[in-house]
Amino acid sequence: MVQAATATLSYDAQQRGFVFDPYWVLAIDRKHMLQQTLQKVDKAAPGELRKQLKIVFKGEDGVDAGGVTKEFFQLLVAQLFDVSTGMWVDMGPNNTLHWFNPSCTWNQDGYGLVGILLGLALYNGVLLEVDFPVAVWRKLLRQPLGLEDMVDKETSRGLQQLLDYDGNDVEDIFCLMFEQTQRDAFGNEKPVELKPGGSDIPVTSDNKEEYVLLYVQWLLVDSIKEQYDAFEEGFLKVMESSSIMHVLRPDELELLVVGSRDLDFSGLERATEYEGGYDADSPCVVNFWKFIGAASNETKTMLLKFATGSSRAPIGGLSNMSFTIQRGDPEGRQLPSSHTCFNTFILPDYGNDYDKLSRCVSRAILECEGFGLQ
Repeated sequence: MVQAATATLSYDAQQRGFVFDPYWVLAIDRKHMLQQTLQKVDKAAPGELRKQLKIVFKGEDGVDAGGVTKEFFQLLVAQLFDVSTGMWVDMGPNNTLHWFNPSCTWNQDGYGLVGILLGLALYNGVLLEVDFPVAVWRKLLRQPLGLEDMVDKETSRGLQQLLDYDGNDVEDIFCLMFEQTQRDAFGNEKPVELKPGGSDIPVTSDNKEEYVLLYVQWLLVDSIKEQYDAFEEGFLKVMESSSIMHVLRPDELELLVVGSRDLDFSGLERATEYEGGYDADSPCVVNFWKFIGAASNETKTMLLKFATGSSRAPIGGLSNMSFTIQRGDPEGRQLPSSHTCFNTFILPDYGNDYDKLSRCVSRAILECEGFGLQ
């Protein structure tokens, strides 16, 4: 970031000094966020993207010390991964993993923007709420892919069964040819040969290893080449010159981008600091942690997002995160608020009234979008 900022260093003769802009400021309208972000990112030079990011929502008072940037990423990711875009297919356990839609050939700009956002988030230390299979992280690190990286585990098990079968009647039992079927953008199916003349070559006990290798190559690489190439190009527009890409393992890269899904709130309670007159034994604080202990996982996740700007834990988990509960309105007439830039939860003093605390905290975390000073 320092190198990117000082690259624009210039001498101002009137001020008799050197001037430079250390930030890349992205001023956008919340209602047209996706379109405006795409336009400005497309025009930005790689050097600008490597400055520290500052977000300005037009018409809002929030000054970005980190919290506005967090919400920007949250909202943009929600739009780009919405089912209506047609860019992704949901796979994996409970359909929670996003994979490139091989039929989506009309939105290369969208895939490129997702790649840029991934790079910007990693570069600026912001956690994203995205769920990619390990194959994506391996591809970004230019590591080879194998059967264990298959996104569809049912298909993976089927291929493993083929490899494990030791009979000489593979052709009769599995009835496979060196071809697969792919859908186009209109839902029409068309055969794709895994190698020249594959539609006429049966899979046998002698060539089944070759078939599995070609199938994995086709599914993880060839069938999504256009989509992935646009995504990677966007990512490398930010991260290409970064040395960390040469020292990370795939699981480490994933942890840096999306954080940990293991939310240990008991660890967060132990690590929490208090300001404004609160301490761990204050009645309102005791009731707050009582509320957290009885809350559902969804409520806990929403509270974390409300207070920190992210529903994920950073490296090391919640017990290693800086988190502060600050005493707010001493009369307990207001709803809780937060400074997401500093992971600070502002809790009005509701005293011993557990029901009021429960009601006010629940309402606050359900209505937590936007930055205003009123």
